[in-house]
Amino acid sequence: MHLFEVFLSNAWDRDTLLSAEVLETTGAQIFDAKEAELVGFEGIPDDPSGRPRVFIACSPTDERLVASRLEAHSGVEAFKLHRV
Repeated sequence: MHLFEVFLSNAWDRDTLLSAEVLETTGAQIFDAKEAELVGFEGIPDDPSGRPRVFIACSPTDERLVASRLEAHSGVEAFKLHRV
């Protein structure tokens, strides 16, 4: 499982990050910090700058597809990949 930690600009929300087609094809799931913790993704520290962030879980085979969509999205300031 791979977990993307995605930092958003204030003007964007998580529902715009991946298209319905990408979500359906990959089975990727998008969580806020509280939801991620509830499903077992614990231990990721808070962002010290307080930027809005979400998490995207996907399979290792879909890492490149998800990363390419995040790189192309104007609302994404940065992201980190955690291999869990």
